[in-house]
Amino acid sequence: MDAHSRYRIGPDMPDEEELRDSRGRVVDDAYVDSAVEDALEKVVGRGRPSLSDAGESPLLRVRLPRDLDEAVKDAARRAGATRSEWVRRVLDEAVHRVS
Repeated sequence: MDAHSRYRIGPDMPDEEELRDSRGRVVDDAYVDSAVEDALEKVVGRGRPSLSDAGESPLLRVRLPRDLDEAVKDAARRAGATRSEWVRRVLDEAVHRVS
């Protein structure tokens, strides 16, 4: 245990004692189950929304020369879009042109 921790690991509490949280609520199995459900609900909704109809959106990472990156930023700004939106639109147009 590091020196900054406020908690110490000790023996289990005897069955006849009640553990309470900082608000005085009894910590029992129902309390723990509810806390876990609340935590999972908060975690599940995190992150960016998927761009795909189902599941995760694939991520494409590319390296660009500095001048091309600046040109992309400028083009996106002129189009009133984010870089990601602009790149997705340009890639979509290019794919449909060669199909």
